[in-house]
Amino acid sequence: MSDNLIPAIRDALGRLRPAERKVGEVVLADLDFAIHASIGALAARAGVSEPSVTRFCRAVGCDGLRQFKVRLAHSLAVGVPYQAVTIDKDDDAATLVHKVCDSISVALQDVRERTDPAALDAAAALIAGARRVCCIGVGSGSGVVAQDAFLRFLRLDIAATAHSDGHLQRLAAGMLDPGDVLFAISLSGRSAEINDSVRIAKDHGAQVIALTQAGTPLGWDAHVPLLLPPSSAATQYSPGVSRLMQLAVIDMLAIAVALRQQPAVLEKARRAKAELERLQAQSRT
Repeated sequence: MSDNLIPAIRDALGRLRPAERKVGEVVLADLDFAIHASIGALAARAGVSEPSVTRFCRAVGCDGLRQFKVRLAHSLAVGVPYQAVTIDKDDDAATLVHKVCDSISVALQDVRERTDPAALDAAAALIAGARRVCCIGVGSGSGVVAQDAFLRFLRLDIAATAHSDGHLQRLAAGMLDPGDVLFAISLSGRSAEINDSVRIAKDHGAQVIALTQAGTPLGWDAHVPLLLPPSSAATQYSPGVSRLMQLAVIDMLAIAVALRQQPAVLEKARRAKAELERLQAQSRT
């Protein structure tokens, strides 16, 4: 049995009994829930008996639910490889094309299967009704994604800002009030700047949406967590698909917000886009 419990569960699904397979599917669908759920809650969500939960835990190599939850939490902490391939330094260009595209395809498929529609809808409702939205992220990954989220919301006539500096994030969080939204983006969910800003925003009554991996402090602290599949540790040869996973969720969220907007707002967004296209056409002449 693999030390990493999550791929071990996926591999075991085909050989489990039907009741045990239901438990495994529930666990994989919501890892954060599985870590914190009681045996009764897990059994109820899977529609099976409590002994079936215990048998499932034993089937994947654990003595019982307690050990299962400890190993599951550890698997989330160390990260789960979502890449379908391993890239080698001797791979030629043609091989790289196939491997990178395969990795992106697998990662986005995982996002599709793991994104919670209820959480996405709740996040869209908060943003669509917010007085203002503050997007925060750190570094070349989440920081860039926060900027992209800001631009998407701005085009929907939402009063949005974005900050990647830790001091500015805390300052901006302290300016939020009830009716405002802090959109915190962190793949690890353990950034001190991000988590401090979340605490400050909540203290002032703002709602917090988090885009992060399952099983992280950021996900636990957010009012609405948008949970990504855990990612493997990056190497110089790893496809950088984490940002694409984040951007995919931003696209879903922005479209969900747009669907909630009034016709007048959408008309303003259309006019803004038309103006940009006019300026681009002028620059080419």
